[in-house]
Amino acid sequence: MKKHIFFLSILLIIYFLIAGHNNADWDLWARLAVGKIFFTTGHILKQDIFAYTQTKPIWIDHEWLSGVVFYYLVDKFGDLGLSLLKAVLMFSVFFSIFKLNQLKFPEQNHYRIIYYAFFLYAILFGFLTTIMSHCFTFAFFALWMYLLELIKRGNNRLIWIFPATMVLWANLHGGFFAGLGLVFLYTIGEAINRRKFAKYIVILGVSTLATLINPYGIKYLPYLIEAVTMKRPFLTEWMPLNLFGSFSVAFGFKIFALFTLFALLYVLTKKRKEINWSEILILCATFWVSLQHIMHNIFFIIAAAGYITGYLYQAFNFYTAVIARRVTDSTRQSNLLNRLLRQCFAPPRNVTSSKIKTGIKSLTDFVIYGLIILIGTLTIHFVPLKVKVDNKQFPVRAVKFIQQNNLSGNLLVLFNWGSYALWQLHPQCLVAVDGRYDGVYPESLISEVARFHYVGKNWDDLMTKYHADIILMNTDYAVYNKLIMLENWRVVYKDATSAVFIPITKNRNHWIMPDEKFDINNEKFKTRIFN
Repeated sequence: MKKHIFFLSILLIIYFLIAGHNNADWDLWARLAVGKIFFTTGHILKQDIFAYTQTKPIWIDHEWLSGVVFYYLVDKFGDLGLSLLKAVLMFSVFFSIFKLNQLKFPEQNHYRIIYYAFFLYAILFGFLTTIMSHCFTFAFFALWMYLLELIKRGNNRLIWIFPATMVLWANLHGGFFAGLGLVFLYTIGEAINRRKFAKYIVILGVSTLATLINPYGIKYLPYLIEAVTMKRPFLTEWMPLNLFGSFSVAFGFKIFALFTLFALLYVLTKKRKEINWSEILILCATFWVSLQHIMHNIFFIIAAAGYITGYLYQAFNFYTAVIARRVTDSTRQSNLLNRLLRQCFAPPRNVTSSKIKTGIKSLTDFVIYGLIILIGTLTIHFVPLKVKVDNKQFPVRAVKFIQQNNLSGNLLVLFNWGSYALWQLHPQCLVAVDGRYDGVYPESLISEVARFHYVGKNWDDLMTKYHADIILMNTDYAVYNKLIMLENWRVVYKDATSAVFIPITKNRNHWIMPDEKFDINNEKFKTRIFN
């Protein structure tokens, strides 16, 4: 019975987290556009059709299959399809880690609802928006951790799952390199552990070959190596993580780092014979990549939850027992405090004490599970799973203005809004840049866009080098203050978030303004791409 209540509670927690964090991602629209093109034409475009600026000779889209999945779900099930996919991927991460802990520590009670609730909260950083392609990577990474543990225990018949899932992974998201890195570190670790490691070399080999099953063939890997090593100083999620900065930033990561340190100190002092170098190497590697790029901290949280949870509870039980014994033996403490600490930390000394502890635990479980079920049920009733398009995040009314007034041509729009603009305005407008970033645009173009955005040296090169018919700009950007000073451009629409500029020669006496009651959420998935 407790098992069913535990999993029900986990599902309700996931629903609660998703319902509160379901805003559309900046790049969702470009993914949907890829899916729409695939279902309309039956193939994957290898040359860009959305931009008017310089693009690469071949468009290598390492997330093309994600776009196909996203668009299919939107087309068939609307908001619910994307939201449920996010829930499934989040649950799959949890379930793989849960099963891994059951496998490693079968003697322990694994129905730790508070711990796993915090784990889900910690990995929410990777699931903050509606859905992103990297969510598949987190799910596969956790699954592979569990599979490697099974294979270490002799279940070699499962080896085929690695290349099979890699075919999917390599086409869903370029983060499949994390899987190859996981197996590589596991192989090195098992060699240090003086265990047989040949089968891991086989897994690594066949999984690497499986990555070649993609629309681009061998060209895919050099592109991804370039993309992985490419610097992205203008993307927040690719910035380094300051471990000693504000504790609220990457809070879950920092708590799991403390958990890991506590558990490893226990293992090194009390369980030296159980040191597993595969796990140590993976924890160190994921911790390091988390510090390099804040978006990668989810890998460390998943690895820590999979490898140190059992030791964490052993360490807690061991040290609380030590503290209880020392306090109990101290003559300086009151008898009341002795009894209290012995009751809280020491093993039961008689049947009555054991019954009291069991009763307290049952009451605590009843309250915790009751609250989770109550809050989860209320959330389901009052908060439907809707993909939210925030007017303060996206230029909703400005884009509607462009549509209603039939403004067409080259649209100078920056990185965050490019995907939304191409989804809503193609083929009416082509964009300067969008969230497909290194997959489509050369590094030189990205540098020009950055200089324009941040008003660097020769900031207007982007305007003079590439002819623009319309400018769509965030009014909070510094470049907006430069644009309003230009004599040959005029603001024809402005709201609290965005402004639309056109050349003064194309100004009109009358413009159609968007209806005050217009709500994009009623038609956010409509597009004229390939209609």
